[in-house]
Amino acid sequence: MFKNWGRAASASLSFVLLSGVLSPGLSVLRAEEAAENQAQSNILLTEQPQLQNSEIQLPTVTNNVYEEAAISKITATFYGDSRTSRGFTWYTPLSVTGTDVQIAPVGTADSSQVLEFKGTSKPSTNSSQENVHKAVASGLQAGVTYTYRVGDAASGIWSEAGTFRTDDGDGSFTFIDLADTQAKEEDEAALSAETLEKALLTVPNAEFVVHNGDIVDTGTKEEQWNWLLGHSQGSLLKTTIAPSAGNHEDENYAFIDHFNLDTPANSATETGAYYSYDYGNAHFVVLNSNEDSAEYANFSAEQVEWLKNDVTRAKSNGSKWIIVNIHKGPYTTSNHATDKDIIGPNGVRNKIAPLMAQLGIDFVVQGHDHIYARTKPIKSDGTAGQAAVIKESVGGQSIEYTVNPDGSIYLIPATAGAKVYYKNQKPALGDAYYNLFNLAEENHAAKYGPDPTNNTRPVRGQVQNFVAITIDGGRLTATTYEIDQQKDNGAAIPFVIDRFGIVKETKAPDTGAPSVPQTPSNPAPVSPAPSTPVPAAPVPAAPVPAVPTPTPTVPVPAPTAPTPTVPADNGSLPQPAVSDIAGHWAESAVRRAVSAGFVSGYANGEFRPDSAVTRAEFAALIVRALELPASSDALSFADKNRVGTWAVPHIATAVEAGLLGGYPDGTFRPGQAMTRAELTATIVRAAKLPVDPSAKLSFADAADIPKWAVSYIAAAEKAGLAGGVGGGRFAPNKEASRAEAVSMILAMMQ
Repeated sequence: MFKNWGRAASASLSFVLLSGVLSPGLSVLRAEEAAENQAQSNILLTEQPQLQNSEIQLPTVTNNVYEEAAISKITATFYGDSRTSRGFTWYTPLSVTGTDVQIAPVGTADSSQVLEFKGTSKPSTNSSQENVHKAVASGLQAGVTYTYRVGDAASGIWSEAGTFRTDDGDGSFTFIDLADTQAKEEDEAALSAETLEKALLTVPNAEFVVHNGDIVDTGTKEEQWNWLLGHSQGSLLKTTIAPSAGNHEDENYAFIDHFNLDTPANSATETGAYYSYDYGNAHFVVLNSNEDSAEYANFSAEQVEWLKNDVTRAKSNGSKWIIVNIHKGPYTTSNHATDKDIIGPNGVRNKIAPLMAQLGIDFVVQGHDHIYARTKPIKSDGTAGQAAVIKESVGGQSIEYTVNPDGSIYLIPATAGAKVYYKNQKPALGDAYYNLFNLAEENHAAKYGPDPTNNTRPVRGQVQNFVAITIDGGRLTATTYEIDQQKDNGAAIPFVIDRFGIVKETKAPDTGAPSVPQTPSNPAPVSPAPSTPVPAAPVPAAPVPAVPTPTPTVPVPAPTAPTPTVPADNGSLPQPAVSDIAGHWAESAVRRAVSAGFVSGYANGEFRPDSAVTRAEFAALIVRALELPASSDALSFADKNRVGTWAVPHIATAVEAGLLGGYPDGTFRPGQAMTRAELTATIVRAAKLPVDPSAKLSFADAADIPKWAVSYIAAAEKAGLAGGVGGGRFAPNKEASRAEAVSMILAMMQ
């Protein structure tokens, strides 16, 4: 497909592009191929290392030698029909002028399926030594996962590969919502990038990310975009982002320069942008709260008129859900809740909020106030609307669904970055205002005391949040996660702090059993495990799996085995009976896996997510997940008598499929825990990903990674199936948990 798919270069290495030796537009060589031609061409292309956690600097160009990062700050955005198109933006030095995108379905080795698109470039408004490139890919197929790269085809300069999935038009999907990644220093930008990475790992079925604004701290300082988009580049290459402009990027085209958005004709973009897009059965409206007019604080009259027309059109087109993304929202609970542009006569609460209810907006996500809160339905007169409430139990926790709410529900997801605020205690708010909220707690960072540099705020950088939101037909389910840097011995694993939902029905349920199905919220590993796990055998040296011959250079091939549809984290699924995963970072994954039928708990109802996954358990998980035909072969391992009856057919099938094998001494060791390296290698084999024997890794503990595992881990990292454990480490020899196994299987099945 994209032969010898290139990666973005880092500041520490250089590479030379050899053109004219491959098919047109596919001129990047791997290091070994370039070496074969070196005698004739004297041009060497060293493999370009993945851009992760490295500072982005401008490259210099000398005789086709490009040093440092030639392509940076890549974003994929909605532009036009989300089923058939995407927009792309990236930055390069001024010397790189071509604007090309190549796209192909994941899993194809047919170069004829590579689609090529051209765009335009211009000098950056706020970075005089860089060009901004923008392009739109159209004519894509709905419901297809694509891989892409951006660059300059004429010069053979290409980015690292990215992926995105087009909307399948179905009424069931999941997305992530977060806000305020702004950072004063690079280490804070790295923290925000870590939040995004953890969000995507925690919610592996998320199809896009919504950002509620204040992406950086000072939008006209390009260095800050370099920090945030640079540290986030690995995550951004795995998703589509739908951002709104915050007041910290409200000048000199700082926002629109970084995102290719389908804005209304002739709309102003100097302070931000407003636009809309459809996804599934929902219509999303993104507002720009950085405009001003005599009638509306933070909004122009033109934007308000567009909002009215846009929502009316969406409803007439049959959109079931209308969701608004606004940075300076009307209903928050911290400092900005009493700002003049919010509570003044022409403020957002008095002018825009009533309009939300009048237009029938279902759900509003906000930023700006750096605290977590959510409201009851709020009517156009500013009072709480009435609605029936369904209470359901999910993972032992109660979740409330508001049925056919009379008014709009507002959410602020706190912050994905460092800055946090205390709850607003000013008399201007009082009980009447806070009675509009279902949840309005003090900031969870407050327990760590005031910030040393500003005692009016809690200490920075301790608590971050994000929200997983699933729409399934007429039901919306939100699961809010928190990351506390003081927990888990510094691992800061996301955990659930809140769940709520909305149900839209044409007929309200009666007072008997709810007509709304229950809602699980995360996937899990499978296996008919006995009431006690298979005892672990002694753990000798790890086996050295055979490294398969690298397959064609397709970035992320699909497995050939039949792959069942992975259920979304939503309420249309029966409630799995697993008792010990509530609040666990992998709760959603475990529940989806249980609902998919390839995971079950122990006899006592536990799943034991943090327990090590044994080789026997993982064989059952992977075989069931891939729905592999059962093998009739008998086991011939020296320790076959130690294999539980329940595991025999799964192990036989996994061995026949080439996913697992025995040790040199003839044993299988069914009760031995799998390491993270072994787990990753098996997932790569199951997905039939291409492996590069010459691959290199940039993890801080790369020296600890067994040589046989390097190419597998590199392939998994490139495909977005595996990542580090924090601190830039991979921890290859750490025992893999049952939760990790399930999460990786689900990521593979996506």
